[in-house]
Amino acid sequence: MTETDNNPVQTTEGRRAGFAAIIGAPNAGKSTLVNRLTGSKVSIVTQKVQTTRFPIRGIAMHENAQIVLVDTPGVFNPRRRLDRAMVASAWAGAEDADVVVHLVDAQAHLGAEGREGTPADRKSAEDTETIIKNLTRMGQKVILALNKIDGMRRDTLLALSHRLFETGVYSEVYMISAESGDGVDDLKARLAAAMPE
Repeated sequence: MTETDNNPVQTTEGRRAGFAAIIGAPNAGKSTLVNRLTGSKVSIVTQKVQTTRFPIRGIAMHENAQIVLVDTPGVFNPRRRLDRAMVASAWAGAEDADVVVHLVDAQAHLGAEGREGTPADRKSAEDTETIIKNLTRMGQKVILALNKIDGMRRDTLLALSHRLFETGVYSEVYMISAESGDGVDDLKARLAAAMPE
């Protein structure tokens, strides 16, 4: 703050602000991540799919940056008109953002590849593949965040991150647990650095 003729003037030099969209399949943990990043409950967290029907915004602060987080509806293969509206809303939130984070439920994705995978795991993996195809069409590089890494073997996670990174749609990968907060601070710092001045 500087002062001229007794009038305080705010300087904005070095300050950053922008939008970060969180996209992913239903139940990937998007709302939990937004709540963790903001430090308050701005999004509903529940096991029920499609609780977030339209983008919800929360603000996270990191050093001199303000990150407006957009918690989008889950992206999946729509069947009804409401489904199509929610998916269109999610993609609109991603297209308008300064940076996009694709949140993937690592446990469900790996479960879908194994024999013990549930129908929900397979659906989550299919939705993730749909998102990757759409991101490829958009031509926009995004940040991959593997979520729900608690208790998972490091070599298994590294193999999954390598397979997904090979699709060519990601600029970098973060391994996080939105629930426990593990790795979230590193992701938050990266988002802050990506915000425009």
